[in-house]
Parts: sequence; C-alpha cells; structure tokens
Amino acid sequence: MRFIFLFLTFILPLCGAPKKEKKAPLGSVFSASSVVPTIVIDPGHGGQDRGARANAPFCEEKRICLQTARLVRKHLDQLGYHVVMTRNTDAFVPLPNRVEKAAQADSSIFVSIHYNSCRNPSAEGIEIWFHDSKENKTRSKASKRLADAVLPRLIRRTHATSRGVKRGNFYVLRETTMPAIIVEGGFISNPHERSLLKDREYQEKIARGIADGIDQYFKGRGSCKAPRQRTINDFEPG
Repeated sequence: MRFIFLFLTFILPLCGAPKKEKKAPLGSVFSASSVVPTIVIDPGHGGQDRGARANAPFCEEKRICLQTARLVRKHLDQLGYHVVMTRNTDAFVPLPNRVEKAAQADSSIFVSIHYNSCRNPSAEGIEIWFHDSKENKTRSKASKRLADAVLPRLIRRTHATSRGVKRGNFYVLRETTMPAIIVEGGFISNPHERSLLKDREYQEKIARGIADGIDQYFKGRGSCKAPRQRTINDFEPG
C-alpha cells in the first residue's frame, strides 16, 4: 500500500509533466518554428591587401574592417541571427571567394564593411552602396531597402555626416545573388574621423547601427533572392 501511495503521489505526476520548450535568443523576432536568416558579413581587404591607411594616428582599413565585423556579428548573434564571416583573421580572400562563400551559406543578405579614403582630408561621413541592376529589379529593390534601413540607424548611433545611399557596380554587389550592400563607415583620410575609427567605443556604435538596420530590414518586408547576373567589372571599393 505504501508503494502504491508513493507511486500515485510522486512518480505518476512526473510522467505526464509537459516538456519545456526551448526559447529563442533574447531579442529575436523569430518563433521556434521559423527559419532564422543567415547573414554574411564581409570584412573588406585582408592580408597583403591592406586597404586605405594613414598615420598620426596610424590606421589600417583591413584591421578596423575586421574589428567592426566581429562586433556586428556579436550583436546579430544576440538578436538570434545566424552569421557567417567571409574572413575571421587577417587573411587575403579574393573577391570571387567572398561571393562563393555567400552562395554556399545560402545567405539571406550580404553586408560588406569598408572604410573610405579621399585626397581631400576634409571629406567625412558614412555612405552605403548597392547595385542597381536593370536585369534584376527585385534584388536591386531589396538591396536598396536594406541600405535604407541601415544608414539612418548608423547615423543615429554615431551622429556622423550622412553621405547617402548610392548606386555602384562593385564586384561583391554585382556578383552576389542575394540583397547586398557595402557600408563605408567613415574616412580614414580625415584626421578627426580617423581618431574616432580607432576608438573601440565608436566602433561599437557603428556595429550596433549596422545590426539595428539589419534587424529592422528583417522586421519589415524581408529579403529576396534572385538569379545570378554577370558583367565584366571586377573592382572593389576602398
């Protein structure tokens, strides 16, 4: 009798206890049944390709691109997105390999991070580029929508000058098949901006702005994939 009493009181209720569902990451807008978007973050340059650079204080584009990209990945991870990096170290990655990595990852969007340079040291601000393809309007519109979501949030975080959303025929924008943008996060050639870009707190602001914009893009109308288009220009921004 004592065994039956213990069984009915303690063991039987446990058998029918519902299992707890695994919660999505804090801040995520996705339900447990939804597919989490894959985002490819592309730190510009790397290895022997140093990008723009300047002294006093010394600043090298390839290094701050990677530092910023890692911070963007951190914030997107916290929001519940799946992030793939085209490079995680100071390594040279050819442009076709970057595009191929995005294709292999079946990414929803492609975001390349760069910093600007100009002969005029007073040039300043943040700009975003997308490819306006006449053959693939659906992807072009999605790319512009992504750029329009990211830029104002970058400006809100950094209080930098907005240089607007621009059209460009850069390789990684043209040859990818998903919505794609290039973020030019400031001018290394401008002494004031160069000092800011070397500061970890300012890099955090840039990274948060990019992550905020990406998150807003997916909360809005979402992204589109399109057939691959090929032309002959094979150049990359500074």
